[in-house]
Amino acid sequence: MGSCSSRARRATVAALAAAACACGDGVREGAMLAVVRRFVDEEPPSALTAELPVATLLDDTRFALAAPREQILVWPKFLPPHEGARVVKVQPVLPKELEHAPRLLVLANARIGQEWTNRPPEVVTPVRRGALERVYFEIPLPAVDPGTPVQVSASAFPLDTIDLAERTTEALAIPADAWLEFAMGLLLPRFGYDPVDFAVDACEGERCQPIFAETFDPADGETWRERRVSLAGLAGSTRHFRFRAKRLAEAAPFSLPVWGNPTLYAEVPRPPGALNLILLSVDTLRADHLPSYGYARDTAPFLDEHFGRGGTVFENLVAAATITTPSHASIFTSLQPASHGTTDGMKVLPTHIPTLPELVRAAGVDTAGITEDGWLGIRHGFGRGFDVFEENKSAQIMSPVGQVDRTFAQAAAWLERNRDKRFFLFLHTFQVHSPYAPPPRYAELFAEPQGGAAAAQRAEGERGAGPDGGPGADERPSHERYRDDYDREIRYTDDELRRLVGRLEDLGLASRTVFVVTADHGEAFLEHGLLEHGGRLHDEVVHVPLLLAGPGIPAGRRIPTPVAHVDLLPTVLELLGIPPPAWAEGRSLAGVLAGREPESALAGRTLFSETRSKLALAAERRVIPFEAPAFMVREGSRKLLRYPDGAGGFRYELYDVSADPKEQHDLYPSEAETAAGLRAVLDAYESTGRAHRERIDSTVGGGGAPQESAPLDPGQEEKLRALGYLE
Repeated sequence: MGSCSSRARRATVAALAAAACACGDGVREGAMLAVVRRFVDEEPPSALTAELPVATLLDDTRFALAAPREQILVWPKFLPPHEGARVVKVQPVLPKELEHAPRLLVLANARIGQEWTNRPPEVVTPVRRGALERVYFEIPLPAVDPGTPVQVSASAFPLDTIDLAERTTEALAIPADAWLEFAMGLLLPRFGYDPVDFAVDACEGERCQPIFAETFDPADGETWRERRVSLAGLAGSTRHFRFRAKRLAEAAPFSLPVWGNPTLYAEVPRPPGALNLILLSVDTLRADHLPSYGYARDTAPFLDEHFGRGGTVFENLVAAATITTPSHASIFTSLQPASHGTTDGMKVLPTHIPTLPELVRAAGVDTAGITEDGWLGIRHGFGRGFDVFEENKSAQIMSPVGQVDRTFAQAAAWLERNRDKRFFLFLHTFQVHSPYAPPPRYAELFAEPQGGAAAAQRAEGERGAGPDGGPGADERPSHERYRDDYDREIRYTDDELRRLVGRLEDLGLASRTVFVVTADHGEAFLEHGLLEHGGRLHDEVVHVPLLLAGPGIPAGRRIPTPVAHVDLLPTVLELLGIPPPAWAEGRSLAGVLAGREPESALAGRTLFSETRSKLALAAERRVIPFEAPAFMVREGSRKLLRYPDGAGGFRYELYDVSADPKEQHDLYPSEAETAAGLRAVLDAYESTGRAHRERIDSTVGGGGAPQESAPLDPGQEEKLRALGYLE
């Protein structure tokens, strides 16, 4: 059905329902939309969201009224060499989640060499043989050279197990100035689809009144379509809502309609002091490459202006780990990696421990997360608690790039759509992570020498270098060139941040939004013999920024007392007026920010970091084995590091980062006795973490749930392999 007839249908429905409701998005001045009921949640609602249905359209995931859940059938596996074309016959046993499904929509993938291709989908009927249920299907493969590696994988959606055609909510009283908000979508339209009519009725008993109707044709775009319907004419009545979806043809083998985040809101006066919060994590951003932390290069003038001088700087944030997943898991749970157990990128966040977005959402605040690449995928559990979770993936899997411009543009668009609500927005950009590829317009930035005539000559050579590395080519060591491009990436990210904050101000949100900037870990440039991150626990990798700006945040304040990733969850919650969970290992910084507590309240704590990476990068990106796991504890300015010694014991390093900020002088040989207290705490780190996790499990009913491995889709696996995270 064409757009004209769709518009005619909407006009007819509007005429029929004019007395009851109207479509629009206007909210009166001084009011905000407060959540009355999220229809995707069970009643009573729980903070835990892992079991709620979700649907993903073009890497944009929403909670859904009902949706089939994709399950892995065949983990990526390599096939033996073979000459000529072939057909691979597959007969996996169904996982328990797919048992008893009458039909499965099977999505198979094949990797030929380094290229993944999606095979056409197939609707398959499972077969029971004895106690096991299997599914049989074939994957045709083209002829390839015998030496070409070939790998296959497959996943499946259950069909006919969930009624996607009609869903009815419970009845509830409609408050004054109420709005119904939702999104519409079709799963997997790229494989063939029928246009679908979406409609909503407001029902009183058996009597139903149409309040919305629209045709979804993916030919007009496959993204979620968000709608808001006024229920002003229904105020004071008790209604249940009926969400209907009807296929308009039978040309495609399937059409999977989904309703995203249907929610009843009511306009209420905005409470004084009701804040929003944006948390930005700039992956791989080390603190000492920012002017706010004393860096000579002007890598982040806006960050310094708006956050450094216009807000508060915590001078010493200790990262929980040297890689992305465990550090962000600590940010999201206020638990050290030894406690939350998500110690590497193949682990999933424990589903029985509420995360930061889950706790915020449970308090009635709208949530959104927008991420790029790396280890913060939906499959790792980081999408839990987010009403909207968007993942920006690189177009060229083998050449991953940051997408800060796209991420921040999506953030600005989400802010505009949700400016009349209270919100928590999490942003994660991969922009400054390797491979360092700043836009060409930044090529001349920081080309100036950093001291000495030789440096000036090298800089002159760099400016005169040809593309073939001929006369005048930059002959400096590669790590120096990496560092320059890293700094240019920071400047590019800073420029994009300026645009985002400007949009926040244009929308009138800056006066009620706290903006927090941090990072998961830093980056090394051979300061201690290694490149990038994941290896040693020196400050170039574990000292990361923490800057805050916005209402209630003191301007120009600097707090030198060390803090940690685990402090972010309780801080964010307190700023939003939400109590922290009892198991949090961190403490809120909000009292110190507000002046209710002295800075000394943060002193004397032992803060930890860890690495479990067994490989590291030496000069020229040479891969070397690394002694792991390794742990670090910091108390004040003293930090103790522990590495396996290869003989069943440990070796230790001790530094005073106030007197020796570059950590060039190991004090442990001469001060081992005075470090005995720190050594005892560090040696007990893992066992203390396990004991705390056991207490949490017994409290919330987790039962010591294992940290399962995260299933990777083929593209994600290849992306992470390209980043060097997978062997």
